[in-house]
Amino acid sequence: MLLLPLGCTLFGPQFEPEIDTPEMRADQLTSRFVAAPQGRMHVVVAGRPSPAEARVLFVHGSPGTWDGWKGYLEDPELRAAARLLAPDRLGFGGSERGRAEPSLASQAAALAAVLESEPGPPAVVVGHSLGGPIAARLAIDRPDLVAGLLLVAPSIDPAEERHRWYNIAGATVVVQWFLPIDWTVSNRELWPLKQELEAMLPLWAGVRCPTIVVQGLADDLVPPGNADFAELRLAPGKVRIDRYPGENHFILWKRPETVRKPLLDLLSGAGWPRSEGDAP
Repeated sequence: MLLLPLGCTLFGPQFEPEIDTPEMRADQLTSRFVAAPQGRMHVVVAGRPSPAEARVLFVHGSPGTWDGWKGYLEDPELRAAARLLAPDRLGFGGSERGRAEPSLASQAAALAAVLESEPGPPAVVVGHSLGGPIAARLAIDRPDLVAGLLLVAPSIDPAEERHRWYNIAGATVVVQWFLPIDWTVSNRELWPLKQELEAMLPLWAGVRCPTIVVQGLADDLVPPGNADFAELRLAPGKVRIDRYPGENHFILWKRPETVRKPLLDLLSGAGWPRSEGDAP
């Protein structure tokens, strides 16, 4: 345990903010800031100009920054289909980095401000890991802004949440002295997640938009029971579960087609109602 802080510092990803670099401009990625009541939000935009006929909002997990979605922002078919927005969530990247915001409602409200900052239709919201319940909370609190949900390995079932040994270690002051700031922020927003999800339990009926859940069945960070939870909580005919044997929590980077295809389905309105069952 004493080696944990040193290992994270030397070998772990640092999640340094990437904002308006020459490389971004060369890739036709626009960096801008949005004022939200919760703080200043940094968002990277690609694809069709505003106001577009369709929008996609990508919500990263914990820790992370917008560039976890870079491959999708650079995808020619997605760029042609919609305006693509990838914010840094509160506490990370260029969005009040270092200030943890554990409230799912506050995180969702900051994302609502991003969507409201420009004209456009309701968005398809894509959330990975902790970005999943935040995306769902946005659909509950602001159904006027959300046309569909794509939840990738989402941490949504409070019964599946527990503090692991590294959460406990990371909650101590001595360990935090050595941890990169992004890991400390991550631990601070994940620590109360179980209680946040329990408070959301009576609200799931408020998700009225089409929803697709992509879940790897070998995910040891967000167990497959989270996909089962979505299947039980969301309205029949409005939810589709795509389960992938042998895939883990990082399916969105390892097999991007498992996210890209359902995203295009949501944008086109195809595929309802049906379930993929156990996808190949």
